[in-house]
Amino acid sequence: MIRIGVDTGGTFTDFVFLEGENLLTLKLPSTPQNPALSILEGLKSYIDKSFELVHGTTVSTNAFLQKKMAKCAFLCTKGFEHLLYIGRQNRTHLFSLQVEKPAPIVPLSLCFGINERTLKDGSIRQKPGKAELERLALKLKKKKVEAVGIVFLHSYKNPENEKFAAKILRDQGFYVTASYEIMPEYREYERAVVTILNSALKPVISDYIGNLQSALRGKKIYIMQSNGGVLSPERIVEEPIHTIISGPAGGVIAARRIADLKNYANLITIDMGGTSTDVSVIKEGELTLTREGDVEHLPLRLPMIDIATVGAGGGSIARIDRGGVLQVGPESAGADPGPACCGKSNLATVTDAFVVTGAILPENFLGGKMKIFPERSIRVVEKIAVGIGKDIYETAEGIIRISISSMERALRSVTLEKGEDPRYYTLMPFGGAGGLVAGLLAERLGITRILIPPGQGVFSALGMLVADFKKELRQSFLKMAGPGIQEELDRAFSKLTAGAEQILVEEGFSKEDSRVLKFVEIRYKGQSYELTGPYAPGFIRNFHRKHQQLYSYSLSDENCQIVNLRVMAIGETGGLEIKKKPVVHREPDVFARKKVYYKGKFRQFNIYLRDELRPGDNLRVPAIVVAPDSTVIIGEEFTADIDEYENILLRVSHEKNGCH
Repeated sequence: MIRIGVDTGGTFTDFVFLEGENLLTLKLPSTPQNPALSILEGLKSYIDKSFELVHGTTVSTNAFLQKKMAKCAFLCTKGFEHLLYIGRQNRTHLFSLQVEKPAPIVPLSLCFGINERTLKDGSIRQKPGKAELERLALKLKKKKVEAVGIVFLHSYKNPENEKFAAKILRDQGFYVTASYEIMPEYREYERAVVTILNSALKPVISDYIGNLQSALRGKKIYIMQSNGGVLSPERIVEEPIHTIISGPAGGVIAARRIADLKNYANLITIDMGGTSTDVSVIKEGELTLTREGDVEHLPLRLPMIDIATVGAGGGSIARIDRGGVLQVGPESAGADPGPACCGKSNLATVTDAFVVTGAILPENFLGGKMKIFPERSIRVVEKIAVGIGKDIYETAEGIIRISISSMERALRSVTLEKGEDPRYYTLMPFGGAGGLVAGLLAERLGITRILIPPGQGVFSALGMLVADFKKELRQSFLKMAGPGIQEELDRAFSKLTAGAEQILVEEGFSKEDSRVLKFVEIRYKGQSYELTGPYAPGFIRNFHRKHQQLYSYSLSDENCQIVNLRVMAIGETGGLEIKKKPVVHREPDVFARKKVYYKGKFRQFNIYLRDELRPGDNLRVPAIVVAPDSTVIIGEEFTADIDEYENILLRVSHEKNGCH
């Protein structure tokens, strides 16, 4: 079976083709108006073959950020119509006198209260009326509403009222998400946000995936989720909210696989593409997961890899603001019109700055498959240089350094701000532009080791091929620990586990290729948030230990409240085997030499072709390594070797830093 990983970004669409032991890569410009066009273009030569496609997509993210979701109504228990406007009292900037609350995702005119009530013990006091819901459906059609999110009080205990309302509205032709289907937990505001976003994204994802399935009829397709697992298209169409950081998750999954091979327990990943840069941390060999994600300050209480994103990529636009100060990003030139060097625009971008410094070789851009025009980069960067009264090369390096400052802030947010010292981590850059900035970023954070994987420009697509199937089921529990609680937990987990195992069977996974993991969320009585740990013997004791480690205190067992239960169904997809290569120490041939403006002056760089490097090669620095999908700059402060997995391993040279 041929397996193909595809990552659709804002600027490029990346492909990795796995045929037996052969691994091929491809990078094409994205088609933002219809992302499927670039995918079908890349699959052209495979369309008559049998293959399995694993796809990471930004369709959900872009639909939300660009406010191109379906028009959605909010149905709630009568009296709670202002829930989205009240929200939470959380303040991103604690001492700011000008608090900005996130904009509600549904206008008040589309928030409707329904006469129904479920009590906190799950008993139903009042059922919703069929006539009331049918009258509401007519009103929604007049308002041209396509989707509806239903969030009734205490439906996590008993979803019958939500089920009743959902059926009537689905029969009327609306896209519907009921909160018990997507987030059966207490916390009405968070539940409402997730439910409404999921419902508003349904038509968008349904159309996109439907078109893709029609074009690839008969092919097996999986879609990457934000938690690093994949799901079938049929499940993703019902739960599109799980794809909100679909693409970036692929790169982190692949990075963990490389880290496992190299026995690097602590890794910082940086994925720099054309539109944005995504950073994450792998600590002690494990992905950093969160359930407190957000998009534009709206809470996403869903399992996802903890990724910080900044609007700093190769296509980030440089400009002079009203005060005469040079600014870079977050606006991006994207795939169309793209940077000035691509020939369509007069926008100066980070990519143009690298062209001006000489770090990007025009004749080797995208392996020579994409023609670029360096004279256009010079013209647009020179215009900015005149505006700020600087030399063109100083200006180009200034654009690069401002962009790197944004990335540095993101890296600090996932390391230093969480008590982690980046100096004890290895930096792994990928994405088309990751290798261009890695050395400068490492220098700012005191990182002394950089690992640059092969195929770095399509690394997120590679991650699609190492991801397993994952589906989470959850249940609100809300009971204090005490006598008899173990039996209750076992019964509840037995039901959840049976549901998870059924899903794995439906997806075609055998018992040998599947497993179910159990987790429990616990907090002390009176606390607002909980800690997650595996459900195993001594789970209460483990909670005390973890709480002590994080917050320097713990209480007695009687103070423990078990909040939520979760199971994760995992089906092993076969993944991708990465083999060791024989190491032969040698000094490879230099392809060319070129003067490049780097760190304030012109320096002579050795140019190497990535495809000609072999395990054991030692590069003469300073060097530039050119690949069909990326470029790497290596300053003279590093030593550079090719390891047994064909990674470029950079280490800070102690002699050059005056250390012994």
